[in-house]
Amino acid sequence: MMGSDRHSDGYESVTIMATYKVFDAVTLRTFITSRRKRNKSIHQIAANLDSVTYGPQPIVDLRNKIVLLWSAKAGSVFAIKWMFKHMGLLEEALAFHPWIHCYRMKVFCGSDRYKAAVEDFFQSPLSYRVIKFVRSPFKRAVSSYVYVLQNAERNSDLVETLVGAEEKFTFSFNQFLGYLGTIDLRHSDVHYRTQTHQLERELSPGSVFLLNLDHSMESLPKLESYLGLPQTDPQQYRISSHHATRSLGAPAQFIGDQLFEFSDRGQASVPDYRSFYNRDLEQRVYHLYAEDFLRYGFSTVINRRDP
Repeated sequence: MMGSDRHSDGYESVTIMATYKVFDAVTLRTFITSRRKRNKSIHQIAANLDSVTYGPQPIVDLRNKIVLLWSAKAGSVFAIKWMFKHMGLLEEALAFHPWIHCYRMKVFCGSDRYKAAVEDFFQSPLSYRVIKFVRSPFKRAVSSYVYVLQNAERNSDLVETLVGAEEKFTFSFNQFLGYLGTIDLRHSDVHYRTQTHQLERELSPGSVFLLNLDHSMESLPKLESYLGLPQTDPQQYRISSHHATRSLGAPAQFIGDQLFEFSDRGQASVPDYRSFYNRDLEQRVYHLYAEDFLRYGFSTVINRRDP
């Protein structure tokens, strides 16, 4: 038995109900996207690879016929470590540099192996399974805010807009969202760009598996089993020096207008993400990332009682 949903952009997504039931408890959704409405042919898209591999570049595994789509501030280190493990590259990547993105950018994406895999994918996209890690836009927006405060040198335009000539690099979450409302989030810095990848907009592959980052510890082993991949321990992919410490416990009073610095990544303690929101800021994030909310099915309001 299959169910279908009509999306606002005109395409129809079909959910394989039997598969959905297997993963429902961990909110892992499997669906096959209809190819009825597609403006560009595969050959047209393949001729302009930049339009679909434009940051962040997908990881394509020719042997296992898998494409990994990921977003910065949505478990990218976790997702890429997992993918490289199944490609037999994780140990080599970590030996090259402890930060997995160094190997990805400097070695993997420029390799003949990667280029051959991308070419094969465009020759036969329906033979590939796409895996996409996604995160609630509410949580990701706060992580993006913290990242920017920790990396002023990489965000010169934003700094000039929000800080100007001030000596201290600090601004509120409210101000940060105001800045995001002035730019094109489809083509902005990857750390606060929409999670929807251009490949998802232009090409409908065979099957797509969505993994909610919050439930990845439970869902990854089930996905590995379903895809016939060797079983691995997801805990090994979680360690990263680039993660800020999260405060535990219930959210405190509203702090979305407070000025934060978070300059020391190793010592930064970030309050519960819900503390940064009032109803107005919830609505603003919803409008900023409406495409992600729609495509990935996240709740458009914050549950104040459930972390």
